[in-house]
Amino acid sequence: MPTRSNRRPAARAPVVACLLAGLLALTAPRAPAAPDEPVPPHVEAAVDKALEWLAKNQAPDRTWPHGGGSTTAVPSLAVMAFLARGHVPGQGPYGDLLYKSIDHVLASQRPETGVLSGTTNNAMMYEHGISTAMLCEVYGMVDDPRREKIDKVLAKSVKLILDAQKLPDGRPKDMPHTGGWRYQPTAGDADISVTGWQLMALRGAANCGAAVPKEALDQGVAYVRRSAVPGTGGFAYQPGGNANPARTGTGILSLEMLGQHHSAEAIAGGEYLIQNPPDNAGQEFYFYSVYYCAQALNQLGGKYWDTVYPKLREPLLKLQQNDGHFSGGGGQEAEAGDAYRTSMAVLALCVPYRYLPLYQK
Repeated sequence: MPTRSNRRPAARAPVVACLLAGLLALTAPRAPAAPDEPVPPHVEAAVDKALEWLAKNQAPDRTWPHGGGSTTAVPSLAVMAFLARGHVPGQGPYGDLLYKSIDHVLASQRPETGVLSGTTNNAMMYEHGISTAMLCEVYGMVDDPRREKIDKVLAKSVKLILDAQKLPDGRPKDMPHTGGWRYQPTAGDADISVTGWQLMALRGAANCGAAVPKEALDQGVAYVRRSAVPGTGGFAYQPGGNANPARTGTGILSLEMLGQHHSAEAIAGGEYLIQNPPDNAGQEFYFYSVYYCAQALNQLGGKYWDTVYPKLREPLLKLQQNDGHFSGGGGQEAEAGDAYRTSMAVLALCVPYRYLPLYQK
């Protein structure tokens, strides 16, 4: 299985890289972290207990109890949580569970629009981006019939994302919302949160061989950069706004995933996180923050990882309940449900394993 390494993989044809990532996961046994891995035994135990809880609480309809109208986002996040610990579809104790959730997401696509969501509310593009990213992650791990289904679903899914992007049409390319995405495909503005998920989905789709125009990625990067906060560092929800840890983790990860390694904006974001770590369970969008910040810190490495990640991890572990699920969070996260919080916590805690191809350096 992949091990922690600071080396970048050699360039490969996108579809070959995706298939090799899946083959590696399928043929290697799941094992505990190597001695030099910063995954202490108590963290491994917490992750495994959380996954056991998710497995026991999968509903007959192949989803998990949730709030906020989620239909595909929570199952997709749960699938990625299992993948992050080294479990794969069709293999081992959770192989059937993963296939059921993947099948649910595939069956949820609306044929007329291509959207991977059963909602019509503000969660639509969130769900779509998250679910597209998940399907890209499992592309090289599933059996041939499911891979053929994913090919067809991704074709429509990627088209929707590209059509929904706020690209210039005879307008200046530096307009505030150009290059980003918003809650609905037809919205006239954009925000960094929805944009982050769409960029993640496009990056994953490109890894799996989809034709993603360079201009779309370049304009997405430009939007993220415009969302950087001058002076204080960090990233805002929309250009001109204020930073917080969740938005900053999103901005850093988006730039790093799209090849803007250690850009000035990302480094300023890392400095912001040193001063404003996501270590308070009462802060806004706490679980969202720990997920994105953990991924961002992994990309930055060095003092950012060493300084901030332990401050993120230990308070998070204190929120795990005896049965394995994670509690806490306020506002919309309280409504989202235990499966959402538990999946996001596992994804944050499993970052050092580096099993998810999308997040590898």
